[in-house]
Amino acid sequence: MSASLLYLIVPVGVGVSLYFIRKLREWKWGWVRNNAPLRGKVFIITGANTGLGYETALALAARQATVIMACRSMERAGEAIRRIRQKTPEGELIPIELDLASFTSIRDFSEAIKSRYPSFDCLINNAGLAMQTPTYTQENYEIHYGVNHLGHFLLVDLLKDNIRANAARIVVVSSKMHERARIDFDNLGKWVERGRGERTNTLYNNSKLMNFYFARELYKQGYNVHVLCPGLCHTDFFRSYNPKWYHYVLFSPIVLLFLRSARQGAQNIIHCATDNVNTEEKNPVTGYFVTNVEQTKSKMKFDEETSERLWRESFKALNV
Repeated sequence: MSASLLYLIVPVGVGVSLYFIRKLREWKWGWVRNNAPLRGKVFIITGANTGLGYETALALAARQATVIMACRSMERAGEAIRRIRQKTPEGELIPIELDLASFTSIRDFSEAIKSRYPSFDCLINNAGLAMQTPTYTQENYEIHYGVNHLGHFLLVDLLKDNIRANAARIVVVSSKMHERARIDFDNLGKWVERGRGERTNTLYNNSKLMNFYFARELYKQGYNVHVLCPGLCHTDFFRSYNPKWYHYVLFSPIVLLFLRSARQGAQNIIHCATDNVNTEEKNPVTGYFVTNVEQTKSKMKFDEETSERLWRESFKALNV
């Protein structure tokens, strides 16, 4: 075999192998196969104008659902609706302003829902963020605790009567990073700098554990609640991190093996919003969450005292 032919075969062989590895990963991550119409169903999605929320809104609208897009920016919500309409004419898309970093905005949004759409079928708590520098809500809580956890906590509490009356689903977007977190009650709601050698965002991880504990307490109270991890997805979620070109080079193996498209990550949200069934054995209280479109056991050893204390502390925080 000539050297020139070998130089051609090797890159092609590597490329084909990487392609099939990637496709195998995508198959393992899973897709929602149910495309049954959702006409007449009403879904509320926080953070619906971008990333996972956008892809979820698109998929549900394509199945003829009514989607209430709870977004901080009405301009960006309008842009998202225009993009969705380029892909599907189905469903109804309704933007309503919601800033989860403001209790006033959350209360205004809740009143709008109660007056205009009191009978909804699912509340998807999707919006979230990760920040590098100290950032706070209008009530002066650090942003991960204030938005990722407390904002949704207040939203569910304000809509609880409607949720119960409609037997509506509650979907909680957590993360597998909850397994690397702990609840620091001494610094709850405060900005704490990342420890030396800590490679992940501790405050973000902790907020995702709070999400799971929140889902557990809701399930105990009889709510139809589903908690999930969408996986590591290619969205603008880490926009505040401002990655450099060499980061993309260094993390290219991770991109190949672990980074999902926003559309694929959203499959877990869609599954929880439409098809997932909790059982006596597999539910948030027993430590199960949805990832790869199936129920998966968390490695976290959940503590009932912590779960109940976080619920109490969260209510206290609402009375600032």
